Amino acid sequence: MSEQLQTEVVDRVAHIIFNRPETRNGLTPAFLGEVMDAIKTFEADKGVRAILFTGNGPDFSSGGDKGFLREVQSMPPEQVQTAVYGFFQGVVRAVKMCSKPTVAVINGGAVGAGCELAIAADFRVVAKKSFFHENWTAIGTIPPLGGMFLLPRLIGLERASNMIMRAQRVYGEEAVRIGLASQLVEDAENLRAEGHLFAKDLACRSPNAMRVAKVALRRSMEGTLAGEWEFNLLQQGTLLSGPDFAAALDAIEAKRTPTY
Repeated sequence: MSEQLQTEVVDRVAHIIFNRPETRNGLTPAFLGEVMDAIKTFEADKGVRAILFTGNGPDFSSGGDKGFLREVQSMPPEQVQTAVYGFFQGVVRAVKMCSKPTVAVINGGAVGAGCELAIAADFRVVAKKSFFHENWTAIGTIPPLGGMFLLPRLIGLERASNMIMRAQRVYGEEAVRIGLASQLVEDAENLRAEGHLFAKDLACRSPNAMRVAKVALRRSMEGTLAGEWEFNLLQQGTLLSGPDFAAALDAIEAKRTPTY
């Protein structure tokens, strides 16, 4: 792994930190390949219970690296589909399909592909000056990484239309108000620390319940109520006979917080 991506594990929370501040954390296929490798590593690590994404420098990510975008301009459509979006769409899939809770801590802007990556996470923690910017139509393209599916389900069709069709920015306070972010940190200097505490809370919860809840919530966006009743009932039966539920009952009887 190169210096452009930093990782560490604290309190069972894996931090994946974009470290390309000179490009405002611009994204390239090679860099995103490293991000996907880090996600895969931490997802397989039983000592990691939650994954946090953030960036060094002024922005979470300014989207596609400007030099790389010039290269894309001359690529045939087949190469764009197979090579480029194997990484850009691939990293969004890796975040969205991760079996562990994911938190994006948005320092500054999450723009273009950076915005698509951020909204694929389970939760977002922001400061007042943090912003989400689906700038695709402003440069003659569309969001191809999942935002046009996810945003209407997060914030409603009209708000999503404003973000996508009008390339309207959404800043921290509004993001929390409309459900695009979970927590607003008043002091931007404490953003990463507060984001860590948010992720640490997730890491303290039942990993088995978290894993099943993520699958069930994802299914609920596409399935039927009858189908979800059946799926959730089957999963609940497994969880109720498992070690986490037993640990929770023991903790309740002992009047203490359960340890998973």
